[in-house]
Amino acid sequence: MNRRMRIGFIHRFDARNFRSWSGTFYFMAQALETHAGEVVYLGPDLTGGTEFIINCAYHVNRLLHKLTGKRWVTDHNRILSWRLASVFKRRLEKSNCDILFAPAASIEIAHLKTNLPIIYFSDITWADIVDYYPQYSSLSSFARAEGEHIEAAAIRRAAAAVYPSEWAMNGACNHYGASPEKTFKVSFGANLAQVPSREDALYHPLDGPVRLLTVGVDWERKGGAIAFECLTSLLERGVDAHLTICGCVPPKGFEHPNLHVIPFLDKNNVEQRQRISQLFLDSNFLLFPTRADATPIATCEASAHGLPTLVTDTGGTRGSIRDGVNGFLLPLEARGREYADKIITVIASPDGYRELVIASRDEFEQNLNWDTWGKSICEVMERVLGRKMDASTRASTPSHDLAANSLLSDHCAQMSGLG
Repeated sequence: MNRRMRIGFIHRFDARNFRSWSGTFYFMAQALETHAGEVVYLGPDLTGGTEFIINCAYHVNRLLHKLTGKRWVTDHNRILSWRLASVFKRRLEKSNCDILFAPAASIEIAHLKTNLPIIYFSDITWADIVDYYPQYSSLSSFARAEGEHIEAAAIRRAAAAVYPSEWAMNGACNHYGASPEKTFKVSFGANLAQVPSREDALYHPLDGPVRLLTVGVDWERKGGAIAFECLTSLLERGVDAHLTICGCVPPKGFEHPNLHVIPFLDKNNVEQRQRISQLFLDSNFLLFPTRADATPIATCEASAHGLPTLVTDTGGTRGSIRDGVNGFLLPLEARGREYADKIITVIASPDGYRELVIASRDEFEQNLNWDTWGKSICEVMERVLGRKMDASTRASTPSHDLAANSLLSDHCAQMSGLG
């Protein structure tokens, strides 16, 4: 190619906004700019027609739930999908793009009429999220069918479908018939504006209390009660342990002098973002006994800080945690005592814990970062387009912050189907 690839970033939210998809869109766009080509932002769509459809669907959902106890997901419906297809078709006609990148954008691309190849990225399929996440339970049969139609159409439209876990990738292949030759696994990166130095990340001493950290805004889904049980189990067995819960307030009945609660920290605030990073650095383990998750970004961020994670083996958590490498996977039925057992076993060998800390940071540097993700997605795009860009063309614009923080020299993405 004689020029940089022009990549249409398609989603109704604004990928330039750090709040979109918890910052993931922002980091994806920056990585694409650094490693793949020029990003053309096709969103956001704030037009009146789109807002009207979303508002109507919201009120219909409330009424349906009140009358029948069933839900109708407000955004997974064909009316909204047709509307978005019309909006983005008009924008595409003026964009001169070579390829489209559609993260979590099944609604946007399901009915989009374009000859451009589409790279669809998602961390979960509709079939896997229904009755798995609480907000996708008790759906009406109509809502289930609408979501199923949109997901199937999006996968069918995609020239390549990319997922951060084998669980999600297998869902696309097994349930929706996605071609294995067009389906790839590329790990998420850590959503960090500033990556801690390797020296800071490797400093997790065991010469004081065992400090545990749990993050998340949903106490129930993130397994807050199990994390609390882990704390009390360690204390009962003579381990001086402290637990910090960041992101939510536990319900009544979960109080303890060794429990510290930080209701909320805003990543968009520099000081609060630095405080979150310090929590990772000051802890010995991230406790993540989630009840349902696609591929949590928090586990990637923990590895960036050299912090081993104890996480439930559910959904796509294996997409960011390798058992015994940067943490441990525990069965869904495990309670706080089983998490405490694992911690006691690990800290019994300070050298073994040290190796776990080093391996956690290594996993971030090799796989769980946006530079590796960007290089991997670029390979997928080049394969789809059937042509290879030389490195000088690919990286002809100034590097962004995450590129400056890159700690990689090798391309070590775990991908299915790429040589």
